[in-house]
Amino acid sequence: MNQSTGIFFALLTMLSWSICIFPFTQAARRLGSNTLNHFRLLLAIIFFAIANLVFNREVFISIFSFSYSYSWLWLGLSGIVGLTIGDFFAFKMYAILNPRTGSVLTTLSPAATLISGFLLLGETINGVGIFGMILTMIGVMSISLGRVERDKIPDRGHGSIFAGIVFGVLSAICQGVGLVLSKKGMMHDTMVFSPLPASFIRITIAFLSLLIFTVVQGNLGTIVWPIFRNQNGGIKFAIAGTIFGPFLGMCLSLFTISNLDVSVGQTIFSIMPVSALLISMVLYKEKITLRSFYGMIVAIGGVMILIWRLQISSLIFS
Repeated sequence: MNQSTGIFFALLTMLSWSICIFPFTQAARRLGSNTLNHFRLLLAIIFFAIANLVFNREVFISIFSFSYSYSWLWLGLSGIVGLTIGDFFAFKMYAILNPRTGSVLTTLSPAATLISGFLLLGETINGVGIFGMILTMIGVMSISLGRVERDKIPDRGHGSIFAGIVFGVLSAICQGVGLVLSKKGMMHDTMVFSPLPASFIRITIAFLSLLIFTVVQGNLGTIVWPIFRNQNGGIKFAIAGTIFGPFLGMCLSLFTISNLDVSVGQTIFSIMPVSALLISMVLYKEKITLRSFYGMIVAIGGVMILIWRLQISSLIFS
C-alpha cells in the first residue's frame, strides 16, 4: 500500500462526493428518492461498462468467469449494503435536510468502518489514530448540527428533521460497512482486483437487488414513470450527481482503500462537509460563521493527526 497515493485519492473522493450531493438533493426532491436510487445505479452501470471496455477490456471480460466468484460475492454484498440500502437512506435524508446538514452525518461512517474493518479484515488503529477520528467527528458535527443550523432547515413535506437524522445515521453505518466489504472483495489471496471492474460488479449487484425488490413489491411503474416524464426537470440533476457520485466518487474510493486502511480512508471522506460548506458559499452565498470556522480547523486537525498517527505515537512514547 502507498499511503501518499491513498491520501491523494481520498481527497479527490471527498471532493467528488461533496459536489454530487448538491444535484442529488435536487434530484431526490424532484424525482423521489426511490426513483433516483434506481436511475442513478442504471446510469452508473452504463458509464462503468463503457469505461471498462475502453480502458480495461480484457480484465472486464474475464470477470464473468467462475474464478472471480469470490469478488462477485463480497463486492455484491458491498453494493447491496452500501449502495442499495445505504444510499436509499441517504437520499431520504437529503430530501429532508439540506446538503450541508445532511453531509455532516457521514462522520459516523468511520466508527462503523473501524469496527467492521477489524472484524472482517483484521485492520487495527492505535490510540492516537482513534483520537484523531473522534476529533474529526467533533469538528465536523460542530459545523452543521447546532440549533441555529437546524432551525434554518425548511419543512418541505418529506418528513421530520428527526427522521432525517435517523436516515442519515443508518446511511452512515451502511456506507462504512459497505466500504469494508468492498476491500474484502478486491483482495483475495494474492490477487488485487482493479477498482474499475470492481466498481462495475458492485454497482450491477446493487441495481439488480434493488430492481428485484421493487418488482416483488409491484412498484416498478411508480419508479419508472417519473423518469419517462422527466418529473420537475429532475433528470439533469440525476445525471450530474451520478457522474460525480457513483461513477467518479465510487471508483476513486476503491482506489483509496487499495492504498489505505479503510478506517483512515473513511475518516478523510468524512470531512466532506468542510468542502460542502465551501461549495455552499459559492453556490448559495452562505456565510461561514465563527463556529463553522472553528469546526473546520478541528476537523482538518483531526485528519492530520490520523494520517500522522504512527509518527506522533513514536514521538510521545519514545
